Amino acid sequence: MPTLLETLTIAGMDPKAAEIYLILAEGGEMTMQEILKKTALSRATVYDILPILLAMDYVEYRKEGRVALYKPAHPSKLLALIDQKKRDTALLEEEMKETVRSITGMYNLALVKPGVRFFEGREGFREALYDTFTAKETIYTYIDLEAVQKYADDINREYVRKRREKNIGKRLLVPDTPGNRAYVDTLGPRLTDTRFLPKELKPFRTGMQIYENKISYLSLREKNIMAVIIEDPDIYGMHRNLFEFLWDIAGVQQKIPASGERTEEISVMNE
Repeated sequence: MPTLLETLTIAGMDPKAAEIYLILAEGGEMTMQEILKKTALSRATVYDILPILLAMDYVEYRKEGRVALYKPAHPSKLLALIDQKKRDTALLEEEMKETVRSITGMYNLALVKPGVRFFEGREGFREALYDTFTAKETIYTYIDLEAVQKYADDINREYVRKRREKNIGKRLLVPDTPGNRAYVDTLGPRLTDTRFLPKELKPFRTGMQIYENKISYLSLREKNIMAVIIEDPDIYGMHRNLFEFLWDIAGVQQKIPASGERTEEISVMNE
């Protein structure tokens, strides 16, 4: 069975702090000199540890004249170590899951298998979107901006700002709806070219990003926001060629109204 010192250390307390706490737990209220008589730790070390224990509420302090007195807080406060340990473990678990997903993608790619990563929720959407910052060339995107505006407008606007700061260009193919045109106008044209798909194409509430040997699918629904990134050079190459084909078609004789009155022919437009 572990000793008291070992148990506190396993629970996350610094070994030296645990030693000082146990000295106080056994001796009650003590002066600095009395504590030093019970430990091999240096005076400087004990002086460093006591403020930490005070800050964590494991030790209490008072002065009697010019003498400082220290005593242990009730041992039940030590249960906070377990709560912190659980939080640290949960965080480590999430970090390990993401690490495994990333390594799996690289592993599969090295074996000429498509690497696939899944993301859920708004934060997953953000993470998948921000992965495009690895791009060293213009990002190609199909996107229904009305769905983005409805479910992830704040994330997208933050993303656009950071993408422009990184000087990464983007081409968008967007369903031709009044809502999408209005949203495009609010974001401005810098480092973003937009062309509209035929009006016969219905809004699709999803997006696809083509960049850096990767394809990311972004699905936007009220109760099911998710993203998938596939890393494979052949899949990437196919979608890039298809996008460029559609981009050229969308640019032929395409017109867009500005301020609701005049029209101007576009080969590039704003996001």
